[in-house]
Amino acid sequence: MEKDFGGFKNILIIGLGLIGGSIALSLKKEGYQGKIYGFDLSKDRVKKAIELGAIDEGWTKLEDIPWDKIDLVILSTPVRTFKEIAKKIKPFLKKDTVVTDVGSVKGDLVKQLEKILSPVKFIGAHPIAGTEKEGVENAVIGLFKNKKLILTINEEDEATKRLEKFWTDLGSKVEVMDADTHDFVFAAVSHLSHAVAFALVDALISLSKETGIDLFLYPGAGFKDFTRIAASSPNVWKDIFIENKENVLHTIDEFIKSIEKLRELIVQGDEERLIKLLSESREKRLSLEKN
Repeated sequence: MEKDFGGFKNILIIGLGLIGGSIALSLKKEGYQGKIYGFDLSKDRVKKAIELGAIDEGWTKLEDIPWDKIDLVILSTPVRTFKEIAKKIKPFLKKDTVVTDVGSVKGDLVKQLEKILSPVKFIGAHPIAGTEKEGVENAVIGLFKNKKLILTINEEDEATKRLEKFWTDLGSKVEVMDADTHDFVFAAVSHLSHAVAFALVDALISLSKETGIDLFLYPGAGFKDFTRIAASSPNVWKDIFIENKENVLHTIDEFIKSIEKLRELIVQGDEERLIKLLSESREKRLSLEKN
């Protein structure tokens, strides 16, 4: 099927970070023929995005953007900025413009954005792709190829079909999920793992202070691999943890139960049950390689 990226002729990416930059560069690589515009509060990021060839033009002031040319707006900033941005851009939007996002929290946020932007169409989207790095200078061409893309929609219409085609043409595997289910799923499989990685590094900071030994001089590959995501943007993850608070706290509580169970088995020296727990965890982790 011919790539037309949903028929969107000109795209505005708000937030020229890793994801926003990767969308822009990937569009160029896949043959997108329209104009890609960028907006960021940082003049340096706008300049860098132009230098990299990610965007055709960019601005730091909303009123300078040629809104009459834009039919797709992608919000690619920390999730807790979305509502304020939506309020600011609404007066500029054409009625047939589609607004979407790439945030990892949906739930009530989607409903609020739909209300703020109405009658302009807002469609929640979440590419399951990224790295721990930030900034357009770390953008990755092909970042979304063969990766899942979650659309949080209640009913399919022409706009959602167009956005699905947009992401399919970028190489993503699109799935539809309701917003509340999305937030629970990704609190469990993504937000919790980041919380644990940040907390593990914090624990070593405390242990280093307690003992006077700089434990960060000694980590091997295992620690580095496990905590890689603790190098992610604090601003991005602060917003995710707070915006998806209820689900994040639920998954953290469940993780604490698991840690306490493991601790108790170690205290008891219960080799049989310890082997059982470790083996079940190992087998489940190995099964991920088959997916």
